[in-house]
Amino acid sequence: MALIIILIIGIIGLTFLAIPFVLLYFLHKWLTKKGYKILGLLIIVSYSIYTVYSIYTAIYPTDSYYFSEFKEVTLREVPKSAIIIRKDASYPDFHGDYCSASLMTVSEQDYETLLKDLINDSRITKNKPGESIGSSELEKVMGNLNKEKIIHSFTRNIAKKQDHYLLIGFLADKKTIVVNVCVN
Repeated sequence: MALIIILIIGIIGLTFLAIPFVLLYFLHKWLTKKGYKILGLLIIVSYSIYTVYSIYTAIYPTDSYYFSEFKEVTLREVPKSAIIIRKDASYPDFHGDYCSASLMTVSEQDYETLLKDLINDSRITKNKPGESIGSSELEKVMGNLNKEKIIHSFTRNIAKKQDHYLLIGFLADKKTIVVNVCVN
């Protein structure tokens, strides 16, 4: 039964992808009759590249996606020294549920400044040592780093959105930060 549902959803999805290409084909034919064959081809190629790029970034988000997740968790801009080392995200399911995690390095000064800011921010809750909910994405970005390396962690609750779990953790090396967002 599940296979049939997946097959039906796949056919519907391909149909929605195919409709713009069919319309572009007819536009190309019309432009060719008007003497603008290259313009018609250019439109089809441009749309194809855009579609492939959109699908790729939906599956493999860019660093800017993880920086926006950082901003959602901390309510702050990403430090200029931030470099993402590892990242992972699940693709949202039918209900919009997903998890993302990123491991990034920042300068020691940015690390200390951010840590102080979060300690003094009443909108952010400091967790007890070892208190954090993990996700497979978090475990993947942590790699061989043990969760005990997270010496400070904070969560942020969003009013009327109890299904959002927002975590930032500071590792003992004083330069590495991990950000985890899960929407259930």
